Amino acid sequence: MNMNLKDVFDCYNDESIRLGEAPSVSDDRVCALTNTKLGKENIIIKKVYRKLPMVLVTVFAAILLMGAGFIASSDSIDGWFKTQWEEVTGEEMSNTQYEYVASLSQYIGLSQSSDGVTVTVDSATLGDDIIYVLIYVESDNAKFAPNVSIARFDTAAIELDAAITRFSHVGTSWQYTDENGKVCLILEKTFGLENGDEPVDVTLHFEDFCAYYAEDTGLTGTFNGGVWDFEFTLERTETHLIEFTIPETWSGVYELSVSEFTLYAVYDYPSYNIYPRGLYLGNIYAITEDGTEIRTSLSYSISDPDDGVTVAQYHWAVPLDLDEIVGIRIGEEIIEIK
Repeated sequence: MNMNLKDVFDCYNDESIRLGEAPSVSDDRVCALTNTKLGKENIIIKKVYRKLPMVLVTVFAAILLMGAGFIASSDSIDGWFKTQWEEVTGEEMSNTQYEYVASLSQYIGLSQSSDGVTVTVDSATLGDDIIYVLIYVESDNAKFAPNVSIARFDTAAIELDAAITRFSHVGTSWQYTDENGKVCLILEKTFGLENGDEPVDVTLHFEDFCAYYAEDTGLTGTFNGGVWDFEFTLERTETHLIEFTIPETWSGVYELSVSEFTLYAVYDYPSYNIYPRGLYLGNIYAITEDGTEIRTSLSYSISDPDDGVTVAQYHWAVPLDLDEIVGIRIGEEIIEIK
């Protein structure tokens, strides 16, 4: 018997669940999980392509700030993905991989000015359970200096009309000031989409942009104030799922699968006895045909002591062309993709 992640998350689809809480699992889910633990079978690892179910993950987030420079082949989000790949791996992105991330880029090009600051929503990529938005911020009166240490909105929120979780506050997890004095921000947010192929309406709301500069006396803030609202529509991305059989040498791990955007896992809670430890620690890499390794950069999880299980998702630093991936490394353990 194989456990489906959607089954595990069925009971988490309540919009009232707050970020970071660990809601109880229903009795049906506990029984299903117990049966799975007792009756799981080992089969040959195989690549399975299908439309990935859209499931809710209402979770606690651990965000690694990424990137020190923004020198890209494109000013849109595909250029950021290319730069991100090269910074994370130390290698150039292949043409095939770049064509894939470019195919995901959706241009938006909406701008608004408020209190002397212009915010531009340039482009976005909508994944199976994550959205990336590239945002430019410019001062109408002066350029932002390159030594901006922290740039952010005091309030940043996103709403997806087809999302299971509705209005959510988000952070910008990456920033850079380019040679033209524009601050570049990447907004990343996970969510769960309702099933369907229809386009998704997106609403963004920002308030009070702040740029902080490092000085001898500490951080100095400037460019406060402003309100910006945007509405636009994104096409859904068709994604696939590679489902793995758990190796017999692993303990406490019950499900592992990979999409173009995410590695999903279900394992014991508490997690300090699971093997491989790299899964619990987030030491996870996808391996390309030429041996390049690309790691995960965002991790989200739900743990329930009553159920005794953690359900986790680890997002790749860059969306992956699965045809280019030959294996997954978790710590020192490698699972080949046939």
